[in-house]
Amino acid sequence: MGVKTGKNQKGDKTFSEDVLKIEKCGPDEDYLTVIDVPGIFRKITEGVTTERDKELVSNMVKGYIRDDRTIILAVLPSNVDVTTQEILALAEQYDRTGERTLGVLTKPDLVTEHSAKAVVCSLVEGKRHPLNLGYYVVRNRGGDDKGFDGSNTQRREDLFKEE
Repeated sequence: MGVKTGKNQKGDKTFSEDVLKIEKCGPDEDYLTVIDVPGIFRKITEGVTTERDKELVSNMVKGYIRDDRTIILAVLPSNVDVTTQEILALAEQYDRTGERTLGVLTKPDLVTEHSAKAVVCSLVEGKRHPLNLGYYVVRNRGGDDKGFDGSNTQRREDLFKEE
């Protein structure tokens, strides 16, 4: 694909139009394709991204979400104001009825201010910028996180708690 990585220092691109496709097939398998596109960005980083990269990513995202069979997982960091996130505006543009867009809020542990925590909770509760399919909060464990106590449930306050 020509993408420069730690193991491919000779790569000359940060992004590629090529698609890596993994299929699981079988007579008892449902058909599902998962496509993880890069996040939309606005600022060019010299030596890393270019104006062409910015346009390529934007066009790639729009190309996939315009298909009415696509479920849009709008992944948003919890510690950033959602009103500034372009993916929600694009989702509204291409999914006018809101039946294909699901919000995924990441990094809730980075939200420290009480007012910001209240905003995240109001999103999840559907009080602010509601989505028909709602928002889900994902907090990935870090390398320093302790093991689970066997419970799969967390109080919403615990999502923001640092260990």
